[in-house]
Amino acid sequence: MRKSLWLGFSFLVLTVLFTNCGRQGFVVSSPPQSSELLLSNFEDPLLDYQWHLTNTGQKVFSLNPGTPGNDINLRSTWSQEIYGKGIRILVSDDGIESAHEDLAENFMSGINSKDYSKPSPFLNSFAEPIAVGDNHGTSVAGLIAAVGWNHLGGRGVAPKAKIASANFMSDSVNRTNDKMVDQAKGNYDIFNQSWGEGQDTIEEIESTYKSQLVYGVTNYRSGKGAVYVKAGGNSFLIEVARLKNKIALGNANFDSSNSTPYTINVGALAAHSVAATYSTPGANLWITAPGGEDGADRPAMMTTDRTGCDQGYSVSSAASRLAFQKGEDSNRACKYNSVFNGTSSAAPVVSGAIALLLEANPNLTWRDVKYILAKTAIQVHSNLAPFENVLYRNSPADYAHYKSPLGYLYEQAWVTNGAQFKFHNWYGFGRINVDAAVALAKNYFSPLGLLTETNWHSSHQRPGLSVAIPDYNSTGASDKMNVSTNIKIEAVQLRLKVNHENIGTLAVELTSPAGTKSIVVNMNNALEGIQNYSNETLLINAYYQESSQGEWTLRVIDGRSGTTGTLTEWSLNFIGAQQ
Repeated sequence: MRKSLWLGFSFLVLTVLFTNCGRQGFVVSSPPQSSELLLSNFEDPLLDYQWHLTNTGQKVFSLNPGTPGNDINLRSTWSQEIYGKGIRILVSDDGIESAHEDLAENFMSGINSKDYSKPSPFLNSFAEPIAVGDNHGTSVAGLIAAVGWNHLGGRGVAPKAKIASANFMSDSVNRTNDKMVDQAKGNYDIFNQSWGEGQDTIEEIESTYKSQLVYGVTNYRSGKGAVYVKAGGNSFLIEVARLKNKIALGNANFDSSNSTPYTINVGALAAHSVAATYSTPGANLWITAPGGEDGADRPAMMTTDRTGCDQGYSVSSAASRLAFQKGEDSNRACKYNSVFNGTSSAAPVVSGAIALLLEANPNLTWRDVKYILAKTAIQVHSNLAPFENVLYRNSPADYAHYKSPLGYLYEQAWVTNGAQFKFHNWYGFGRINVDAAVALAKNYFSPLGLLTETNWHSSHQRPGLSVAIPDYNSTGASDKMNVSTNIKIEAVQLRLKVNHENIGTLAVELTSPAGTKSIVVNMNNALEGIQNYSNETLLINAYYQESSQGEWTLRVIDGRSGTTGTLTEWSLNFIGAQQ
């Protein structure tokens, strides 16, 4: 494991990075409902607070409400009694409190969990939280499969799916590459991974881990492939330690575990229908789901918590003024958590939704699932115009060096590609739409064809270049590649070699034969202070269902004066179906 892994949630307010969900100073906008009143609501007393399931504009306990209708749209699916029955989900996290009152019924019996505090082969009946800080997995599990209609707590997106635990991210586990590989193995339909690698460096994915992902999508579920759901990251802004804690802008592609098409990379939405402040953008995002904000100014996510007011996120000793989080009102035993957030929250919402799809149509392949999610996604924030670097825009005096070259757009608006799919680096294909996805799944005929991959074929490489990258110039350096292979694209991977003293200043763009431009890397980013691109892999989803055939254009633009560089090589890998 060459880079540290993150687990958790972040609250980002311009130049301040919060990493603890138990943030002090919550203000309760109105008193919580009494336990008696809550018990009368929808049979699950906390369901009214779960805006991601049905958003009526509730504040939960925050100062500001959400936007009515900004939810995952699943009521029709539930009305058909599609609840995720028979679907098996491994929650790779820091352990799950398997006996929790709102999880126990859906926790898999038998030897189905993985305890990485024990020797290989790790399989065990349970994988409980071990360390004091192992609170995350229990909250993640509740968003997927908290039991429904039991007069307790809230409800998971798939309230009758089965979950198992892998405590890979426990503070008591020595995380090694063999454990990283193992947590992606096993007889499960869905793997939920609400964690990731740091997004202020760039490296290549470990080959053994990539091989396991390929094996899983090729062989699991009787050849239909397991579905790997991955948190995109909480590094919209990130503190870069090597720069004396300077704040920079992250990119989900800087996490190598997000760089393959075998994971569904998930971004997070706030309750008021825009990207959550922390959610890392990237050309590799696939879908967006509710993730919530801090619970003080804007609603967070209501879910399960470790039982007892001396552990978990809800503790009686908390300095918070939020009564619910201190074990008062309707949370007397501190079994629930109203301030959970992050792409850590968005990913399990998607995992639960996929469980509903797989119950509705068990014959779906992992590729079918991706297609259905993209096809039915709802475009959010549709009026989002091209914009300048947000650090410069909001604090021009402090970040004057982040101002983009004259005539250059730091980030573009929503793009409609040549196959009529809409895409944005903040949202992927848009917000997940469960009812529409399930309706399509039930009457689905796959348009995808037999999967093929060009595997960095020599005809898709441009070696031996020496293209100068002009200093602080919107034109940049460009090069073209003519591709004769005709693939209906499901993903494109880009590798490039660039000699430059500070690649954090560089933007990288790729334009397809259909004219679809993807800003793969935004300039003035969290790679600040790093020299050279050395053939690392970047994943791009914007070209979904376009043809690979024709002329591709790469452009590298220097976003800051003072240093020049050279583009020396680039190559493309196409994944999709041969036409």
